Amino acid sequence: MTGNVAWLFPGQGSQAVGMARSLSESWTAAREVLVLAEATYAGPLMRIMFDGPAEALQATVTTQPAIVGASLAALAAVREAWQGRHGSDLPDPALVAGHSVGEFSALAASGATDFATALRLTCERARLMQWAAEGNPGTMAAVLGLDVDRVDEVCAEARATIPGSYVTVANHNSSAPSQVVIAGDQAGVDLATEKCKAAGARRVVPLVVGGAFHSPAMAPAREGLARAVSMAVVGEARVPLVANVTGRAIRRRREVRDELSEQVTSRVRWAESMATLASAGCVRFIEFGAGAVLSGLVQRAVPGAQVIQVGDAEGVARAVEWLEQ
Repeated sequence: MTGNVAWLFPGQGSQAVGMARSLSESWTAAREVLVLAEATYAGPLMRIMFDGPAEALQATVTTQPAIVGASLAALAAVREAWQGRHGSDLPDPALVAGHSVGEFSALAASGATDFATALRLTCERARLMQWAAEGNPGTMAAVLGLDVDRVDEVCAEARATIPGSYVTVANHNSSAPSQVVIAGDQAGVDLATEKCKAAGARRVVPLVVGGAFHSPAMAPAREGLARAVSMAVVGEARVPLVANVTGRAIRRRREVRDELSEQVTSRVRWAESMATLASAGCVRFIEFGAGAVLSGLVQRAVPGAQVIQVGDAEGVARAVEWLEQ
């Protein structure tokens, strides 16, 4: 185990057409993971990932397995490269963490389950969340430059003003600078947006999403996912997993199982998760998968953080060399 290294896994929003193509072309282990993801998805997942169209990749039922498939393919490629170079298994990190659906990638990386189970649960999560969103349409917006406590107050004011509104804080991504995401019914998000701007937010950016994720709108998905998790083989984490719901490290079987279902309606406490990683002494981070969203967040949150991103074949080689230092 590498004491100052943490592995990070991105969530929805990091996807892009062309994701994981070079991993598939360069590494047998990555290709095998993507074939497994496609079989679990039961559709042309790799074609959509590699060639689009972008509209197909944006659908929740496709985005989530694509994100997790790409992340686990990247991890598998690094493991294959390390094994080929050293003749031994890739050393475990001190901690793992994943943002939203990325937590299912982190679940597999933690050793609490295998890649196949993580992908099955991801596909079920995606299906349930899209179903819940269709039954209770909503939206999300990113609030920049306003403290999370003030955003909480603004959302409470909007709920008190609009009968039936459920607008709430969905993600607390960073504190300095502040980046908070709100989710809810359209009217509630619109009013909260106006109030956030009036309260001093630098910007409020509407997000192109399939629903009000990490809000009460996802309650039906939580119930269905809890049933799926109860039937899956999920055990104790070999490497502690920093949980979205609490921002604390967990590893016991019951904690891990509860986390997987509760996180779909709960706030993603990413800022708190980064603080946990920093307090544990993690200063070196690898982001496995598409994009570099988490790399940017961790560099702002952890003083002196060294970050490397593995989303393509070149990233695999860089990661192996970096870990050898």
